[in-house]
Amino acid sequence: MPTTTAMTNNLEAELLNTTLRGVSRTATGGATLYIALMTNVTNDGSLAENASGSGYTQRIAMTPTSAQCFGVGGVAATPATAGSAGLSNCNAVTFTAGGTITIAGIAVCTAQAISGAASGDASILYYGDITGGSVTLGNTQTITFAANNITIALE
Repeated sequence: MPTTTAMTNNLEAELLNTTLRGVSRTATGGATLYIALMTNVTNDGSLAENASGSGYTQRIAMTPTSAQCFGVGGVAATPATAGSAGLSNCNAVTFTAGGTITIAGIAVCTAQAISGAASGDASILYYGDITGGSVTLGNTQTITFAANNITIALE
């Protein structure tokens, strides 16, 4: 469903410093990552998330050893290698609206809760928009991203 993927400025700086300056990584993904619904994904400075509890159920946990994970072609625990197209979700990811919300995209985060304003949330690593534009959900409606439908790729 997401059509583009971008890294946040925080992650870009970390990768540059790690690979070119030998600086230890600080904003690592860790064992658990989370998928969040975003109301705005145009650029880092204007990222906006539907707050958990008032907009949707919560960020969905993704771990390498669970059914909800990222792998090459959506295959559980299959790591990226040189030449792989990216990592995709292994199983369907479903969110339930807790009121009327408009979703413009998703983000992959290191924390389950928003860390300050979404535009400055250091826990957001990657973000992308939704194919076909924004989707509006009414109270208790769901949105499901099918297995192998959320792909994070680096060019």
